[in-house]
Amino acid sequence: MYKKLLLASAFSFALATSSFAEEAKAPVNSVAGSVGVVNVQLIMNSLPQAKAHAEALQKEFGPRSDELKKIEEQGKKLQEALKTQEGEKAIETQRKLQQLQSEFELKGRAFQEDVQKKEREIEMELQRIMQKAIDLVAKERGLQLVIRGEAIVFASDAVNISDEVIARASKIKLAKKEDKK
Repeated sequence: MYKKLLLASAFSFALATSSFAEEAKAPVNSVAGSVGVVNVQLIMNSLPQAKAHAEALQKEFGPRSDELKKIEEQGKKLQEALKTQEGEKAIETQRKLQQLQSEFELKGRAFQEDVQKKEREIEMELQRIMQKAIDLVAKERGLQLVIRGEAIVFASDAVNISDEVIARASKIKLAKKEDKK
């Protein structure tokens, strides 16, 4: 009798396991078709809007960067000249050098703060564009879930929607800021 009970238990377990496995397969297959993966870094680096912003940053902040380089060069020349000077001339050169250093630090801090502020604004704008493109691609494909690919160990090319997002985001226009008066 013990053998019959053991055999019946094993048979019941086998049936339960096979039906559970069949039920588990169905949702996995349907879920796999409704998941997308994006490589955010790739998208952000590939957007033409990012390239346009980089050029605009260079155009806007290039002159200030050049000015800081000139101040730095003047400081180096004064330091070299100071090595050979003595007396009143050395004191005068030291004062000029200190003045240049103060000017460089002040302008350098302001420059860095302005660049960082502008970069944050640009990044936020690019993220809005990317998110809008992700939403559009996900809706078109009927995706239920889109995951950032940076944390994923493996994903097939079928679920990677990064190229589609780049293509869609490339067509989205940058938001124009209205002048506040």
